[in-house]
Amino acid sequence: MMLPSIMLVGVLLTASFASGVFMHKIVVAVYAQDSNSGSGFGNTTNLSLPNGKSIPINYLINTGKLLGLVLDKSRATLSVNISAPSDNGNLTIQIPRDVVDNKKEGNADAPFRVHVDGKDATFKETANDKTTRTLSIQFGKDAKAIDIIGSKSTVQ
Repeated sequence: MMLPSIMLVGVLLTASFASGVFMHKIVVAVYAQDSNSGSGFGNTTNLSLPNGKSIPINYLINTGKLLGLVLDKSRATLSVNISAPSDNGNLTIQIPRDVVDNKKEGNADAPFRVHVDGKDATFKETANDKTTRTLSIQFGKDAKAIDIIGSKSTVQ
């Protein structure tokens, strides 16, 4: 049975004053209901971009619920908002390389940094190819936010 999709899009505008320069930063937030993707991951949510396009993000969460995604291109960070009220859990997420990637010198893959509620997380990279990298991330009871931090975001 296919449930209807519900999507709320919010935009957060922040301002800061650094070194005599006033800077604005726009962060796009996307919240979407789960849909069955048929991808082997179990679920897909869409990351909506300011240009009206969207990018499917495949994931599987064994405890709790994925509530939404926030991409901060300027920090090359994909934040995953979750609800994990009852127990420790695991999120497996397939990240398109143009959304967030992490490279070292020579353009070789480097490990992502991953935080759960602001603290270093236990995770492993389970797969990668030319277009995606897949992470398996552990989180604890009552976890709210998982930040996947890379070195670049090239999505347009």
